[in-house]
Amino acid sequence: MSWKNATKIEISEKEEKILKENATGTHTPLHLKMRSEIILRASKGKSNNEIEREMKLNSETVKLWRDKYGAQKEELRQTESSSPHKMRRFIEEILSDAPRAGAPPKFTDEQVASIIALACEDPMKIGLPFSHWSPKLLQIEAIKLGIIESISVRQVGRFLKRAGFTTAQESKLAES
Repeated sequence: MSWKNATKIEISEKEEKILKENATGTHTPLHLKMRSEIILRASKGKSNNEIEREMKLNSETVKLWRDKYGAQKEELRQTESSSPHKMRRFIEEILSDAPRAGAPPKFTDEQVASIIALACEDPMKIGLPFSHWSPKLLQIEAIKLGIIESISVRQVGRFLKRAGFTTAQESKLAES
């Protein structure tokens, strides 16, 4: 894309200060540092091609963040005049990724609830030869009962931890 077709970026002093802090901050996430630097360079009149070369980035990356930031020009001006204390957060929102769906869950809510319900049962009352559940024993029993086809011991532990439960590290055999 030629310089004349690139979205023009004009920033205020406050925006520049925030973008510079983001671009040079030692605790700033890398994606925010890079995107802030793209906007700073664009505001200095650099073309997308120059920014790509200097920062060793993909052309679509530079165009995407330049366009996204430029599209928020009016909202940025409004925020700066009405709520200047919200500028940093608004700039970070503009330069953040959209939420992604991620992988679909492997376990249904019903399966998780069934495993947690099983953990609440006294193993001896359901005819098992131990007095306390361990994640390994819960895994074996959940598969045996057909609650789930397969699951790792660690995943069982995660479900229980999320629900606020603890289990024995190892199985404890019931006393006769």
